[in-house]
This record gives sequence, structure tokens and C-alpha cells, in this order.
Amino acid sequence: MDNRPALLVPSRRAPEALPRSTGTRGQPFSRPPVTDAEAKGPKAHSSEVHQAPDLAVPLRAGPLRLVFDRGALRWIRLGEREVLRGIYVAVREAGWATVPAALEDLEMEVEPDSFRLRFLARHRRGDVVFDWEGRVEGGSDGRIAFSMDGRAGSTFLRNRIGICVLHPAAECAGRACIVETTDGDRIEQRFPALVSPHQPFRSVRAILHQVAPGVEAEVRMEGETFETEDQRNWSDASFKTYGTPLHLPFPVPIAEGTRVRQSVAVSLFGVTAEPVRSAAATVPGALPKRRNSAEPVVVSVDTTARLSLPAVGLGGAGLVALSDAEAALLRPLGPDHLRADLHLEGAGWESALDHAAANASRLGTRLELAVFLPADPRAALRDLAARVTALGTEVASWLLFRAEDGVTDDALVVRSREALAAVCPSALFGGGSDAHFAELNRSRPPARSLDLLVFSVNPQVHAFDDATLVENIATLRWTAETARTFSGGARLAVSPVTLRPRVDRRPASSRAPGEPPFTDDPRQPTAFAAAWTLGTLASAAEAGVASLTFFELAGPRGVMEGGTPYPILHALADVAALPDAVALPVRPRRPERVQALALRSGPRVRVFLANVTPETHPVRLDGVTGSLVRSPIGGPAGGEEAGPEVELGPHEVVRLDGAADGAADGAA
Repeated sequence: MDNRPALLVPSRRAPEALPRSTGTRGQPFSRPPVTDAEAKGPKAHSSEVHQAPDLAVPLRAGPLRLVFDRGALRWIRLGEREVLRGIYVAVREAGWATVPAALEDLEMEVEPDSFRLRFLARHRRGDVVFDWEGRVEGGSDGRIAFSMDGRAGSTFLRNRIGICVLHPAAECAGRACIVETTDGDRIEQRFPALVSPHQPFRSVRAILHQVAPGVEAEVRMEGETFETEDQRNWSDASFKTYGTPLHLPFPVPIAEGTRVRQSVAVSLFGVTAEPVRSAAATVPGALPKRRNSAEPVVVSVDTTARLSLPAVGLGGAGLVALSDAEAALLRPLGPDHLRADLHLEGAGWESALDHAAANASRLGTRLELAVFLPADPRAALRDLAARVTALGTEVASWLLFRAEDGVTDDALVVRSREALAAVCPSALFGGGSDAHFAELNRSRPPARSLDLLVFSVNPQVHAFDDATLVENIATLRWTAETARTFSGGARLAVSPVTLRPRVDRRPASSRAPGEPPFTDDPRQPTAFAAAWTLGTLASAAEAGVASLTFFELAGPRGVMEGGTPYPILHALADVAALPDAVALPVRPRRPERVQALALRSGPRVRVFLANVTPETHPVRLDGVTGSLVRSPIGGPAGGEEAGPEVELGPHEVVRLDGAADGAADGAA
């Protein structure tokens, strides 16, 4: 008997619709479901960094596997096919800052194929006092229900409070779905293949999509009007369905005593043993069948293909004056350029330019000048041209933005070319967005006048744990593909690339005295940051990005501090040590455990392997034959001999040097 819900029978057809199908409505799960915690646009972020989860409990709901992680559900999977990336409750104050929750009174009833959880989540920061009771149930039939029942304990400004559901981009992008609206219409849709600048689905009550051949999953939301956004705009590898549509005003006051009740239910239709086996066999990158499995992570390298390695530069050149010792540490990186931000709408930019020019001279490189211009830029451009000419510094590129909003328009580029083209005739003119890809995707400046199309990247717009940062490495392929549809042939540059946003947007009331700004990530000086950097470089090479500008020269957002190099510096120096290197396509079987970058220079191959977890993992390297030499990043030439199977300790990053096509090993 076909028990698929009537949601499968669309009442209206959207563009690119799929064929109609028929069926009878399945009963929605009676219990309320899901919660979430997330944000939008140029948002702010929690001051807390979540590394290894304080509490991560593997659970089963019949054929589904998932993890309960600090009040949220993560990685809901059928076999290895990801059904949902997550369900959680978000409390967002003014400025889109996330107010994290502390969990209390957790009760768990866990069976081999079902579970029942209850807990209390308390959000406290500044003016915000909000508590909610969470109830989560998973049944042996594959149904999951998540509900939140909350109450404001104070009056405060909020941008959002409620449930968020994450749909994995890798499984959903370009795939057909059926959206049930709040007025009962059922519309055939598709999750966008290219990054959608605006919400693809509005007034959402439920979404159904195919998980595996013959198996559909329905997500049904109650308690609010929901809509779906494309989070790839903010470097997240997911789509998000959330409550309180963004066309409504925000921030708005929520009065003390206000109740917020929402729920989400997940149901599967058409599950039999065969689709589960099929799903388990076809999708890489999932949680392992056993968390502590000794099965090696397979990393496949294609030594026959060639990918251009992006030009790599460093940011923050106008913020510091490098000492002799610091310059000596940076020279092995051979940066293609140094970025300096010049805010010509105000005072002080001359000093930043002077610092940047001196630092570039010490490192024997050029400048990438991000120029922020006032409404009438003519006088400022004349002053800039005169000062750069007087300094005699070489400019690799001018990145041109309006000071008011950090985006580019055609008139700005025309006037800048007139004023600056003769200063450095070889310099490229770039523009787009100094902020997220979202701003570039929505503004889409006329690219005919640009040599470079630019946007910035940071992986912590919506969540801050290690796993999310690693997941978001994959997003560059979608943003690059989308940008090329309106680039007009301009090359793509990502500048800057940072671990965290460069502006702390939390309200003053939410900042503790003496607390460092959210812009400073405690993971910056760790091996995890080096692993993330190498993974990002590999992702950018596969996406065809021409240029990357990482971090800052020095300081808490840099590659060193106080003359002490961070692992990031060692990793980038080891990349630069291979002259005229190209990247090779590389595929970790489990990228949530191990990231990789593979390079070739003549007959030499260098593979970086990075364990992004706090657990030891065996790794098997496929595609590179012959003997290998294993060294830690930043280690001297030589090292120890290694075979194709190696073991990586917690957060260990190594390089493996060998030869391609049987050539003799000439590792640096």
C-alpha cells in the first residue's frame, strides 16, 4: 500500500517541476518537533567557541541515525545518505548575535532503535533571558519529532527566536522537492543548483524530497510561518528553513512572559531494506558506521589531472610594522600580494598605506589595496594616486568598494580607472563585495569593467563548532560556479579569508568587560586552523578561484604573533616550497575526519593530510605510488619513510612527499 503523503500531489506547478505522483496523506507525527539556532545577513556571533561537543550522543530512529548535540539534532542520515544536516533552536538578539544556551535537567530514554529526550535550555546574555523546554522523540518507524516551548524571562530586542532546519546542500542542491505552503498549496519546486540570492521557498509549512530511490522524507513545521534561504550565500553548505520571515520588521521587542511554541516532525516514506543498503553504499562524507571504526579514511589523489593553484596573499598589511625577525618568518611563504584596507572616507588611511608599502618592500611582494570610497570619490582618488606614486610601491590590484556598504558599482570603477590606471599600468581592477557572497550575489555589479570579481569568506556566520567549519569548506565550488554566471569573464578572487567575521556585531550589553572581540578565534594559533586553511586552498583550486588572501600578517587574526609562527604559517610555507606547483584533484572519503591538499611540481608530489578531529584516524593514500617521506608541517627536509597507510594523531597535520609516474623522489 502506498502510504506517501498527499504532499506528493502538487496543487500548483512551479518552474522546472517534476512529474506528478499520487498517493494518500500520511498522518503527521502527533508530537511537536525540532528547534534551531541560527542567523542571517551580516550577522554577529556567539562569543563561545564550541570545539569537541560537550555532549554528543549517537541515536537511532529506526533506519535513521543521528546525533544529539547540546540541544540540537545533527547529521540525520539514512545509511550514509544525509537527510537533514540539523534541527535546532536559535535565539538571535539585535545585530543577529546568537545567544548560546546552557542545558539543564536532561532526561534520556534510549533504546536500540528509538529514543525520547527532554531538557531545559536557558539563554542568558546581556538583556536576554529566554528559557525553553525541549522534547525530542525518535520512533522505530523513522519518525522524529522535535518541539520547543519557551518563555521570555525579560523584555529584550530579538531578530529571531525559533526553530531552524538545515537541508544538506550536497544532497539537495538542484534536486526536486514539493513545498506545502501555509495556505495549503502543494508546489513542485527544486532546491537551487546555483546559489539563490533570495529565499527560494516562502510561506512554508512542509517540504518533501527524495532521499534515495523510492524513499522520500517530509519535514513538517508548526507554530510559525517558515521560509527557506540558501545559506551558501554565507559560506554554509546547507539550505535553512526558519521561522519568522525576513520581510517582517526586526529587531522587535519580545515582552517578558511571551510564550514561543514551535515544532518540527520528520517522516520517512517508502523505506525498505534495499534503499537503506543503497544509501549506505553510495554517499561519501558521512558519519562512520562505528564511531571508533579502525577502517582507514581513504584519500584518493588523481595525479593525471592538473588544477591551477590560486595565488596566495596575506591580509592586514596596513595594521602592523614588521620587524626584521617577523619579516624573516614570512619570506618563505613568498606571498603573491599583501592586502591593506584603505578607508578613504575618513582619516588615517595614509598611515595604513605607508605600513603596507614598507611591509611589501621587506617581503619583496606587491600590494592588494582594498579601497573604500566616499560618495564623491574624485578628490580621494587623486590623493591616493599621488601617495602611491610617491611611495613607489607596486600594486597588484585595486579592490574598489563604496564606503557606505562595501559593494561596487560601475560608476565607481570608471572613476577609479581614470584616476589610478596610470599609477601601476599592470594592476588589476577588482570589485564586488567586501562582505559575504550574499551581497555580491544580490548586487551583481556590471562585470564588464572588472578584472577581478571579489567576495570574502568566513565559515562562522551561523555556527561555530569545528565540524561546521570543516563542512563549510565545500561551499566554494557553488559560490564560484554561481559567480561565473555574471562575472563577464573576470577572474574570481576571495579576499579576505578569515576564520571569523571581521566585525563583532553583538550589542554592547552582550559583551563582558575585558572579553576579546568575537573577531578573534582562539583556534587561530592551532593545528586545526592550519588544517582548515589547507582544505580551503584545495577547495579553491577545484573551484577555479584565481586568488586567495588569507588572514592577517600578525596578531590574533594572523599567521604569527609576537614573533612566534602559527601552524598556518608553516602550512603555507610548505605549499610555497614547491616551485610552480599545480594542485591535483584529491578526494577524502570522509572529509569530516580528514582534509587533504595535493600538489605536483615536475615529478614531485606533495600531499598534505590533516586530521580535523580530536581522535586518532588511520588514513590510506590512493593514487600516489612508490616510497613516501612523512614530515610534520614546517619540519625539515627528510623525515621518516612511510607507506600508503599512515596514522594521524588528534589534530595532526603532516606532509607526504613522493614521486609521480615512477620518478625519483626529490622532496624538498
